[in-house]
Amino acid sequence: MIVQEEWVSINTTPDVVERYLTEPALLERWRSPLVVLQPLEGELMTLGSVHKLRLKSLALAGAEYAVAERDSGHILLTISGLWRGQELWRWFADGPRTVVQNRVEYEVPDPSLRVFVVGIGRLLAELDMRIQLERLRQLIEGPPARTLADGRTAQRIAIEQE
Repeated sequence: MIVQEEWVSINTTPDVVERYLTEPALLERWRSPLVVLQPLEGELMTLGSVHKLRLKSLALAGAEYAVAERDSGHILLTISGLWRGQELWRWFADGPRTVVQNRVEYEVPDPSLRVFVVGIGRLLAELDMRIQLERLRQLIEGPPARTLADGRTAQRIAIEQE
């Protein structure tokens, strides 16, 4: 069993994180460009829905992900296809921040694909998970504040458009 797990802390509320994890238009903005999500049954990330996750790096080979559990703090997906297992998204408040966990546990039954996954595929997947969570954080929080030459932090100015 291969287990991959990443965490991120975001300066926002759990409700905002949930929206970004479940609304298709927001999900597309931070999810990996290496992944294609294709709804098969139901609306993406709703309980009982099924979607195909295809990897561009593997000539769009993929697996079906079904939402097995969903509440206001976690989504558990079961995975079947070229790889089998489960993916957990969990989020919870930690003071003024929200901690987000992404954990994937899977097996690769095909011996030739397993060689790729256990080798370079696993490293690429770990990097991709980290990048996705950082993109999620930046999308919600905005880019990090810049430090000026004199040590002060540059201020962001909100501009209202008419």
